Amino acid sequence: MRQLDLKQLAAKVSVEHGIRVDPDDPIMAVVTLNRLVLELATSEIVEEVRAATRDFERAAESVQVRAGGILAKKVRDSVSVLRQEVAKSISSCSTQTRERIGTGSLAHERSGVQLWIAMGLLAAMVLFGCGVWFGTMLR
Repeated sequence: MRQLDLKQLAAKVSVEHGIRVDPDDPIMAVVTLNRLVLELATSEIVEEVRAATRDFERAAESVQVRAGGILAKKVRDSVSVLRQEVAKSISSCSTQTRERIGTGSLAHERSGVQLWIAMGLLAAMVLFGCGVWFGTMLR
């Protein structure tokens, strides 16, 4: 503390308690020592909080990377299953179409196949979009 601050403190003690304290009184050395110890303790606590914050940020980043990897794997698996189902559906429709060629319902069945293909592609795009969106939300 500066000398002026010590003078103000001494004056306040004199006014509030009716005790005369001079700026060069030994009790003022205790006040200065107390302030120095408090500053040291405060700086140590601030450094520990900063270190804990850095550790937390590293852990959060690691969790984001792992979650993104897991989500990407799940999306790839879902797309793979969807592709297999679409391929089965197309194969099934192709077989049914060959069987019904003679009946004249080919035009009607073709629109059904196109509908399933469109629905499969739409579902794949939605899953992919959700994965991209979720990945950007984690970042």
